[in-house]
Amino acid sequence: MLSHKKIKIFFQILGPLVFLYILSKIDYQFLFEEIKLLKWHFLILAVGLMIFKITFKALRWRIILLSLNVSISKISALNLYWSGALTGLATPGHFGELIKVYFLKNRGHNVFHSFFSLILDRIIDILTLLIFGFLIFLFFLKNIGVYVISLGLIFLFIIIFIFLILDQRTFLHKVFNKLFQRFLPVDFSDYSRFSFSKFFKGLKDLKKKEVFYFFAYLIIGWFFYFLSRYLVALSLGLDLSFMTITAISILVAIITALPISIAGLGTREAAVIYFFSLFGLNKEIAVLFSLLIFTVDILVISLGLIFYLRELSLINKVKQI
Repeated sequence: MLSHKKIKIFFQILGPLVFLYILSKIDYQFLFEEIKLLKWHFLILAVGLMIFKITFKALRWRIILLSLNVSISKISALNLYWSGALTGLATPGHFGELIKVYFLKNRGHNVFHSFFSLILDRIIDILTLLIFGFLIFLFFLKNIGVYVISLGLIFLFIIIFIFLILDQRTFLHKVFNKLFQRFLPVDFSDYSRFSFSKFFKGLKDLKKKEVFYFFAYLIIGWFFYFLSRYLVALSLGLDLSFMTITAISILVAIITALPISIAGLGTREAAVIYFFSLFGLNKEIAVLFSLLIFTVDILVISLGLIFYLRELSLINKVKQI
């Protein structure tokens, strides 16, 4: 039977191995010619939009925290969210985002509520992507609808599974409770005081203005995300519509959310190659598009190092008192 350590190592090397295999099949002369033709102003705009995207996602996460009686300022939410994005990039499935739980704990907040906010934030992202994908399939690109529906069913099952595990009345909770306590940095003594009825009460207690802002942040944040991907496509001179790039970005985002590679390396390139091939584009263009969106993301997320170091500094100052 494979140990936890061996499974972890397998997932750490799977993506890079796929990535190296893809690179071995690339026509580099053609790739470098395409790089010379890049329209850099579109890439600069893409970076700016991704900064706004992370900002809106942080503000949205803050409202989720408020519904769980975890009150932090907008600036603090931005600091913590950007820090989590940085550490999440270096781990499969963005598990490094759990650093936000650690930072919130050191601010004196309920650990399980902080942890649950991350789960809920991820579920909302996945559901939003699936809804957008289904609408695009319904009204625009029916030829890739089968992929949206297939991934939708898989993630719907995962979401139901997660909620069954969190419900203390179910058999699944009893089975997985010890496993969670072993691998997740969460104080589950807080869990015994958590209930979905309290959570839904927290949702009802939100002001109408906060609910409005939540959906505004949700829609605007994802719109900036898709638009940044479209700008990357424009920098390559691709003859693909905004809806096509959005549909491909949705499918790639869902696939790279799976905990099977670090920073989506390898899985992102393989997914883009496949979906671009449906529109007659070669693997060199697909790899370049994938590497460009990865570069844009890295440039933006690397700003999180400033916020990460600031949080560590604050924690160290508190410990010294």
